Amino acid sequence: MKILEPGRIGTMETKNRIVMAAMGVRGLCDSDGDWGERFQAYYEARAKGGVGLITTEMTFVSHALEPVAEHLFNFSLDKHLSSMRSLADRLHAYGCKLSVQLTAGFGRVVPAPVIDENVPPVSASENPNFYVPDYPDFNSRALTTEETAELARSFGYAARRCREAGADCVELHGHEGYLMDQFMTELWNRRDDRYGGSRENRLTFAREAIEAIRKEAGPDFPIIYRYGIAHYLEGGRQEEEGLWIAGELEKMGVNALHIDAGCYETGWWPHPPQYQPPGCLVELAAKVKKSCALPVFAVGRLHYPEVAEKALTEDKADFIAIGRGLLSEPEWVNKVKNGKIAEIMPCIGCHEGCLWQMIAGEPTSCALNPLCGHETEWQLAPLREKRSLLVIGGGPGGIEAARVGAQRGFDVTLWEATGTLGGNLNLAAKPDFKHDIADYIKYLNNCISQLPVNSVLNKKATVEDIVDFGADYVVLATGADMEPPPLNNGRVLTVLQVLGGAEPQGEQILMMGAGVIGCETAVYLAGQGKHISLCARLDAEELDTNMLDLHNRSLLLQMIKHPNITVYRGTIPVTFDNNGIVAEQQGTEIRIEADSLVFAGRMFSENTLSEELRDKSNVISIGDCTEPGSIMDAVWGGFNAVRKIET
Repeated sequence: MKILEPGRIGTMETKNRIVMAAMGVRGLCDSDGDWGERFQAYYEARAKGGVGLITTEMTFVSHALEPVAEHLFNFSLDKHLSSMRSLADRLHAYGCKLSVQLTAGFGRVVPAPVIDENVPPVSASENPNFYVPDYPDFNSRALTTEETAELARSFGYAARRCREAGADCVELHGHEGYLMDQFMTELWNRRDDRYGGSRENRLTFAREAIEAIRKEAGPDFPIIYRYGIAHYLEGGRQEEEGLWIAGELEKMGVNALHIDAGCYETGWWPHPPQYQPPGCLVELAAKVKKSCALPVFAVGRLHYPEVAEKALTEDKADFIAIGRGLLSEPEWVNKVKNGKIAEIMPCIGCHEGCLWQMIAGEPTSCALNPLCGHETEWQLAPLREKRSLLVIGGGPGGIEAARVGAQRGFDVTLWEATGTLGGNLNLAAKPDFKHDIADYIKYLNNCISQLPVNSVLNKKATVEDIVDFGADYVVLATGADMEPPPLNNGRVLTVLQVLGGAEPQGEQILMMGAGVIGCETAVYLAGQGKHISLCARLDAEELDTNMLDLHNRSLLLQMIKHPNITVYRGTIPVTFDNNGIVAEQQGTEIRIEADSLVFAGRMFSENTLSEELRDKSNVISIGDCTEPGSIMDAVWGGFNAVRKIET
């Protein structure tokens, strides 16, 4: 396979073409920003898994301009440099190279809560803060010419320190609308000195940073430059300029280009959610490859082995950068190499365990792989003496409990009330844009088949069954079901029934409920040619969606701008008769034409067994049967419940 072939970036050779992309890991660092044991163990697990080149999270080249940098890695501290050297040694032990991503800083995208009220943010020009654009007090001031020049020189010092510490190369953080990108982009750079004006001048900051690296770290020290071809934002970079930049960076002497897209305003490009297709940015990388002679990194949902391999064999990229797919599956490369693709735990694109854990100040992790980021503290201890574990429910939480139990050495039995494993995931996977969930179901079934777990299907548990079975420990993962529709005239279905295969009557369908599942099902039915009236209870731009991740939520709201979907905000259906549906819209009665109604209601816990067994000390309830939540809630509940059992 081409992904397993050696690659070359300048003077550096990598053992394969798989690169771990830079991702924020703030919660893994020590309190002073040092790269301690937790940080190093996280990256070492991916090096052990076969990755050829690992890129650290963005690392500030200067602490002089943004107070938030004071708590992060500092190149001037020998203690911090020592930890980088330790990380390099640990990666090198597996034949993995270390790339340190160097950043100029946040600029206009610095999170408002961390802004020091006495130190205004900085940018290429005065720009509103992304998070609070309507508050002038948070606007960024323009860096002076002298400050900009000094910041560019800081890249040289930082790169030299990286090389001294054993790093094999550096990547410049020129993408997603951060400070270096702000200098490159007309929308945010309105300067009249040598750093602004023409598009040639807007690259002066990058040019001087590269020159400083060459001077300080040496002409043979590889430089990778990551930037977005297009921002997909009015006033932002367009594709033509992005391709022109590739040629300019080649002239400046960089050794490889890491091709991205988007910015904070269009975050579903640089942080592609579950609704983006596999390899969503590969064609942009292919265009760059045709425009210059440099090695090109493709990124963007490339954790599917066949998609990654195709990008290389079709000469659309030279390297494959994977981010979140290496959080869910640190052994990705080794499993591909050994033909164990069915054993690769997929990434479902939810962003909850990675991005949002990091934003919350917690260790960067994964919704499906709780051990990610917790390598030093959540190892599964083997049992001291044999014990039995009975798991009720074969959804993601129950299967994770069974997996952890088997790994610890329990005699595990799993009872599932239906004829298939996966629980409500089987319904969630029905739309074609939810293929990641379908992959996860396949993974779960394969996982159970490979483990010493006695899996019993079509076994609806009763209290008597559980007591008679006599397991030492019982995990209840009985899930949740949807509330019944408030209207019923024979032409009303729930979204669960529709996703389960029931056909709504007619072509005109009213979707009652515009939460996540209602919006997804509306898009699913609209794609079949149905005409959907989507009624949201709230009169809000985000409808009734309560999805945690901003990028998933934003793209889903873009998807419902489908020509077959009409949105009614602040609208509640009241009656349904042969003439259609009467609804109340902000105190006014309206009539909506509809042949049938699909109800997307609230989920309620299936907690009968939990209530009846609540006095049993050896019974643990997890996931939706305690409180309806996300896949992450279910998986982490199953993992931690069984991990914490002391025997």
